[in-house]
Amino acid sequence: MISKAARRYSSALYSIAEERGNVEQISKEIARSLEMINTYRELELFFESPVISKSKKLAAVKEIFGSDVSELVMTFLNIIIGRRRESLVKDIFTDFLNLKKEKQGIVDVHVRTSVELNDQEKENMKKSIEAFTKLKSDMKFELDNSIIGGFVATISDTVLDASIKRQLEILRERFRTGDISLN
Repeated sequence: MISKAARRYSSALYSIAEERGNVEQISKEIARSLEMINTYRELELFFESPVISKSKKLAAVKEIFGSDVSELVMTFLNIIIGRRRESLVKDIFTDFLNLKKEKQGIVDVHVRTSVELNDQEKENMKKSIEAFTKLKSDMKFELDNSIIGGFVATISDTVLDASIKRQLEILRERFRTGDISLN
């Protein structure tokens, strides 16, 4: 869960990017930077370390990100480090990208299926989810043999479980409680 402090910083950065008309460019830079942080555990630990001085962090950030990010993102990182909030960088960047999707009416959807879906099935599922949420969807698909058949879709904090495994669990519970009897 993103902290209130991270949300304040990401909202401020988003507002400035929006004001300057370069939300897309800043989003790409932040996505690349976040990917680096997620890929290199040492970089994540670097931001979280209270032992490393501000001056060393500022110099390292300039060296690591300097040529890959705009002046706005670099200034933002300098402010974050100056205020000793660098441990929030990962959350701020993650929330910035979520905020962008939120403002554009896009929802993340994670779909798990027991079999690989073809392109037509994926497109049909995308249309169904978008009709259900009334939002555009950013779909991610994953194979999961444990669900036996059907699918499990996670939309933000909502789970749509249309798996055979879940249907069997419901049936078992109904048998246990006596809702269904065998004649």
